[in-house]
Parts: sequence; structure tokens; C-alpha cells
Amino acid sequence: MNSTREIITLQFGHYSNFIGTHFWNLQESSFTYEENNKPLEICHDVLYREGVNLKGEVTYTPRMLCVDLKNSFYQLPDIHRGLYDLNCSNIDEEISNSSTKIQTIQEEKIPSNEFFSDLVKQELLIDDDSEKINIAEKVYNLDNDVKIWSDFLKARFHPRTITSIDEYKHNDSNNVFNNFAQGLGLWDSYKMKETWTDNLRLYAEECDYLQGFHISMDSLNGFGGLACKALEYLEDEYSNKTVIAMPVLSDNYILEDENSELQAVNTSLLFSSLFEHSTMFVPLTTSSGGWIKSQSHLNLDYLSYKNNLDYHSSAILASAIDTFTLGYRSRFGNDSMQNMCTRLTPLGRKAVSASIQLPLGFESKSNLLDYLQNSKLPLWKPISPQCTTEMSVAQTIVLRGITENMLYSNNLIRDSKNPSHHCTSPSDLLKLFLSFCDHVRMTEVHSFDSSLETVAPFPNIFSQSINQHGFVESSSRLSTSVVSKCAAISGLHNSNSMRDMFIALKNDSSKVKGSKLSHMFNYEIDVMDYKETLENLLVLSDNYLINDCL
Repeated sequence: MNSTREIITLQFGHYSNFIGTHFWNLQESSFTYEENNKPLEICHDVLYREGVNLKGEVTYTPRMLCVDLKNSFYQLPDIHRGLYDLNCSNIDEEISNSSTKIQTIQEEKIPSNEFFSDLVKQELLIDDDSEKINIAEKVYNLDNDVKIWSDFLKARFHPRTITSIDEYKHNDSNNVFNNFAQGLGLWDSYKMKETWTDNLRLYAEECDYLQGFHISMDSLNGFGGLACKALEYLEDEYSNKTVIAMPVLSDNYILEDENSELQAVNTSLLFSSLFEHSTMFVPLTTSSGGWIKSQSHLNLDYLSYKNNLDYHSSAILASAIDTFTLGYRSRFGNDSMQNMCTRLTPLGRKAVSASIQLPLGFESKSNLLDYLQNSKLPLWKPISPQCTTEMSVAQTIVLRGITENMLYSNNLIRDSKNPSHHCTSPSDLLKLFLSFCDHVRMTEVHSFDSSLETVAPFPNIFSQSINQHGFVESSSRLSTSVVSKCAAISGLHNSNSMRDMFIALKNDSSKVKGSKLSHMFNYEIDVMDYKETLENLLVLSDNYLINDCL
């Protein structure tokens, strides 16, 4: 059996942490605690670490560091108290009995939403069967309650996980963290250069075989600069490890004012740096415009989501990440981050696009062969800015939630001359199908029985025609029923259309006048650096010329 190939996850920025919150909630929902179950397909030890808290209890927490601005964590002390902290009630009692007069200054308490209230009750009443709350079967509407990512975090974190940037506050209009160069300047702070790097080193030293890093960062603001400094540190200290970077873009962070063009500048500086300091990078967004305000966004047939809610859009992107990374998180597979990146990034084409189809649109009594024969092409939708998944030279596709007994109809009459009638797994059948209709030079296909676990606090965004198991039904699902799981497909594509993305980014960045960039140049970047970045984008776009890959 293969030894665990650990990954350390790094998250920089508010939208990145929105996506991360959904991602870790999805992981927790896929855990099973029942005895005599068959081994899980997914090896959670790749992303999680086992530890012991101050009470001597065994804990299981993400091997992860997240960075955000002050005021982004207000739910965590109350909801997640007790995993590693000693009983706080004893401290309160000591204070009340003390003869020394102590003045306590407490910020106004923010009420918990319905999900968190039920989560606390579930933990307190876990041994009381008469009042047990089943969160997995309850429908929540948290659209108006979720303001920040810690409003719906179910997963528990290790104390070293969170780094708060106290120089800036979340949603502070007087001191805005919207500048790539601001992030560069923050790297020299004690919290980053000392505390954050020490915490990273402790995680790395615990690993038996660290294969690499997942790093996501907000692309439109100062977190891009901070993440780039972290990438330079990884390159110096962990040069033999694979780094997959995921710059994320939320349409809600694009300001419609005189400084809105700076979003393109920040993105240009980030993408140029990612080409230099990452093994591969995957831009992710549900908005068509990416770094510019857009009226159009990702349209999935059986989802009714609100793109203006980060709580909704981040759930879709997290589902994609959870799916397209399964190949090297499998308990039984031999794939790795390094192997996947080698396949997907020929000829210096480090930037790849991503795709998703969620749910799959698979009818409850159908089979995979009929589904593929009747499907509209392509089978997925792009979730990278201003590009498509067409004209790809290499791709990795992951199908989940379709088992071997769903391959064919029971009434199928086998034709010995038809190769599609003799596949033994969903991955074989899908790869055969793609070889006929999707002319890509190299396609890697993985399939997993494990569905995407979409129980609370995953948003209630599924069409009423989707049943509780994520399949299409002719009758509507009851409003009191939750879609607990669904089949999905997601992929990574080295597409020639990435050239169009880089050219569009360069053109949008070139429109910004020097006067608007003056405050950025006052930090860490000068005019020559910026001009060189724009030239780099054109040079990098040439890697995606069609003729070079035929």
C-alpha cells in the first residue's frame, strides 16, 4: 500500500477562505464513522493531520494555514471553542472569585445563525436521543445570514491555522487592502515572516512524504502580492515540492468606481508571478469577466444560484476543486501532484483552465452509456476567466458519483463489435466516449463511486427536479428535502484559449493611466516593473499558439 503523500493547503484572502470553508466542510461531510465499512476511496490523511489536544483527546484537523484581514473570524472563538482550548468556564470562575478588580471590555456579541445554533445543540445533546438534531437532513436558508466565511464553517481547525492581518480590517472603507504592492509590503511583518513560516515548517516536519502545496489567493486585491511572497519562500525552502496555485476572482470584489481598472493590474502582476513561482496555476471564477465587471456568469442547468452571493459561487468552485484533485488524493491510485502537472503543462504552458458540471443531470433510472449518447457537448462548463476548454492539448477529467452497476441498461443487448459495450468501469467508458468526440492529444480520466456530499451548510441551490441523491426526477423534490449528495464531473484543461485570456488581461491592464498607478508605485513596484509584467503576459501567451502544439 502506498504511503501517504501529504499536501499542505495555504489560503490567502476572504474569497479564497469562502471557497476553503466549503472545501473543508465537504471533506468533513465525507467522513464515515461506521464500523465494518469498506475502505474509503479518498485518503483524507493527504490533507488532514492527527493530533492530541490539551485534554489528551485525539483530533483530526486540516493541514492548512489561512490568512485574512482582521474581523473575518468573529464566529470562530464561540463555535469552535474547546478543540484545543481548556475549559473557558474555569477561567471565568477564577476572574469572578478574584479579589483584584478587573475591567472586562467585550465587543458586542454577534448572534449565531440557525445552522450554528443547531451545530452547538447537536454537540451538547449528542447522547440524548430524544432531542438529537440531524443537520444532514435539514434544509437551511443561510443566504441572508452568511456575511463572512466563518459564518458557516463546520470544520475544526488547529490553533496554528489562522493568521490575522491586523494592519487592515475587513470591509474598512478608510483603509482598503486593494493593492498588489500592499501585499508585498506585508510579507516583512513579524506575523508572516516569523509566525506564519514557523507554523508552515511545523506542518512540513510532521509529514512523512510531503508531495506539495495547494495555494489559493484572491487575485483582485493585496492578497495576490502577499501570496506571491509566500510562493517565493516556498521556492527557496521547498524547491523540490510541487505547487499548484489557484488564483480566485469574485465579481463582488470588483469596484465600479474610478479605481476599478486596478483589478486588472493586480491580476496581471499576480499571473506573471505565478508563471515564475508555481508548478501550475488554475484561475477560478464563476463570472465571465474575471477581473472586469460582467453581467454574465456560469450557467448550470440544474442549479439556481446567485452569483452576487459569495456563499453560493464559492460552493461551486469548492466542489470543482474537491473533484479535480481526487486523482492524487485517492487511497488506491498511483497518481501524484507532480505527475498530473507534468502531463498538463507541456511547452511551458503553466496556466490551465478548469471546468465543472454540477449536478451531472443524470436521470435517476438512466445509465452512463445512455447519458453520454444523449448529452450535449461539451459535458462541462468552464470556470476560468475569459477562456474555454476547447482546443486543449492535454486534460484531466474526474467523474464522481457513478458506479459500475450504472454503466449499462439491464436491457442492453451486447454487440461484440461495439467497444462501448465492453467497458468495465465508468472511467473506461468516459475515456472511450471522449476519444471519439473530444479531440485532445492526451486525456487522463478518473472515476470515483463517492458522490459530492452537499449536506448543510452547502447552499440550497439545486433545482426542484433534482432528487435527494442528486439525480433528475420527473416529479419535484419536496421543499423539506435536502439534496444530500450528487454526481459531478470536473476537469483541468491545457487549452489554447488561455492565449486569449492573457491577451485580454494585458489589453485591459494597458488602459490604466500612470497617474492611477502612482500610489501602487509608491510601495514595492516601479514603472519599469509594471511594463515588464505586461510584456511578460504577451510572451507567455505565445506558449499557447496553436501551431506549436500540433
